[in-house]
Order: sequence, then C-alpha cells, then structure tokens
Amino acid sequence: MSSKFLPFWKSRPSLSQFLQIKLNHLLLRFLPFTISRVYIRSLGLIYYLLNWPERTLIREAIIQVFHGKIAAGELHRKINEAFRGIFDHYHEKLFVGFSNFPNLLAFFRNQVRFQGREMLQEALAAGHGVILVTGHFGALELLPGVLAVNGLPTSMICRFKTTRLREAQGRRAEWLGVNLIDADKGKSFFAAVKALKEGRILITECDEFDAWRPDPQRETHFLNHKLAADRTLELLRQRSGAPVIAAVVKRDGHQQYTCHLTPVSHGAAPVNMPVSEQCLRVLETSVQNHPEQWYQWPNFAMMIKTHREIEYDHQASGYLAPAINLSLPDQA
Repeated sequence: MSSKFLPFWKSRPSLSQFLQIKLNHLLLRFLPFTISRVYIRSLGLIYYLLNWPERTLIREAIIQVFHGKIAAGELHRKINEAFRGIFDHYHEKLFVGFSNFPNLLAFFRNQVRFQGREMLQEALAAGHGVILVTGHFGALELLPGVLAVNGLPTSMICRFKTTRLREAQGRRAEWLGVNLIDADKGKSFFAAVKALKEGRILITECDEFDAWRPDPQRETHFLNHKLAADRTLELLRQRSGAPVIAAVVKRDGHQQYTCHLTPVSHGAAPVNMPVSEQCLRVLETSVQNHPEQWYQWPNFAMMIKTHREIEYDHQASGYLAPAINLSLPDQA
C-alpha cells in the first residue's frame, strides 16, 4: 500500500498514539464497554496490518520464550490472544480516562474482585506507606481507581503518551483522591519517597525496563533472558522503610477482573533475594501462565532483538562486552 494514501503514517505513530486520536476520546464517552472494546481491537488490527515489522517482532519474541513448552497450536492461539491483550490494555486506558465518570466508579466497585483491603490497611498501619509493585500485566489501569474507591490513599508513578490523556487522567485522579507522579517531569523518585512518608500506597512497575537503575554487582533473568538487575525498588524500600506487596489485576473475562496481592519479605529465600527479584518472579509466573495478558511484549521484543544484535556484533569482532543496560521507547 502506497504511503501517499496514508500521509499520517509517515510520522510512524506508536500504537498508543494511533489509538488515542481525539475521535476515540469522544467515542469512549458514549459507547458501551463491549462495543468500544471491539472497536479498539479493530483499530489495533489495522495498526499491525500496516506496521507488520513490529507485529513480526512480537510474534518472534513470544515464540522464542515459549517454543517447546507448549504445543504449536496452543502457541499460535496464545500469540493471537497476546495481541488482543495489548489492544485491551489501551481500551482500558481510554475507558479510565474518558468514559462516563459515574459509570466508571460503578465499574471499579462491581467488576473488580478486590480482597486485599485488610492486608493493605494492616501494612499501612506501620506508618511507612506501602510499595505496591505491579507490571504491564492485565488491567493495571484499573488498579489505582479500585484502591481509591475502597478508601485507600493511593499514589502512582506513570507516563503519558499524549497531553490530552495526561490532563484527563489528572482530573479524574484528583476527583478520586489519587496522586499521579509523572515520571517524565523528573524527580519522580523523591516524589515517590514523599508519598510513602505521607502514609500512602505507591503503585510502581517492576518491568519498566528503560527506567531501571542497574546494579553493577548483580544481574537477573526474566523469561529466560539475562538483564542488568534493577536496584530502584531496593533503594525506595531502604529510603522509606515501607513494606512491599506485589500486585496483578487479572482479566477473568466477561468484564470481570481479580486483584491478586502477594506480600514480599526482605531477605526471603533464596537467601537475601532483593525485593525487586521477588516481585519480578511474581510477574514472571503470571506472564508464563497468562502470556496473553502481558502488554510489554513490544518493548521486550525490541530489547531482546537489540541485545542479540549487540552480542552478534561483539562475537563477530572478537570483543567480549560487559552486561549493558538498554533504554527502550515508552509504549504506554
């Protein structure tokens, strides 16, 4: 297809930018949840029809991780479901930002099974706040709203691809009493420590690979790939004294969701395993069980592709490179 018929494509928008056009903001105010989900999925299919290199890269990454572990037919089905999961994430992001607000509050209360209020309240009672660690998995976008309607003081570190979404979610967060910490404005670490010292729940993500602070003394593995270990969570825990809890919001189908919480202990087995490692293991188990619900596949695929190319170049030249930290484009 000639690019002259698609002049907007010359700028190569990300999937997030493609789906966050102004028309979609308007439609999400009026379309029922089921219809708007089908609509966003359809746009997502169009995006990857046009951007086939990225589609191929994602498919190859999923195949590389799960090849030989599940049957070929099941793997093909998981790949297709993974793309739908990526589209569903952006639908949920738009739904939270632009749908009818009273309906959104009812959705938080009625569609998400949340049984961890007592655990969080007990952790908050110590007065140091709570670090609630999640990942790019399931219906993450619903988590701060669910905590807020359950009366829990909540802050979240986040990034926005468009100004309109930043403004819309900022207004709604203010109405809900959620404090959004914009990672793109700088000093987010100090803002996070401040939120914890104020006795709030801080939501952060353990698979934001490009925001990691690499630990030169350690490395980690995720989905059978070696990465430079992150020390951000450990620094945050040490600075604040806050307990750490891992969280995922799983899609159960039929507009039903479940929030799963897993307490994380400092110094847990294996001996002295850092909290970042423990949280990453919780997320890895979730991804292995439900790869279709992890929407970080585009960044992960780009990361392992880049890593393979660097290793190949170094091997070809006879150069032995140390572990590196890779910076990736934000897809949220």
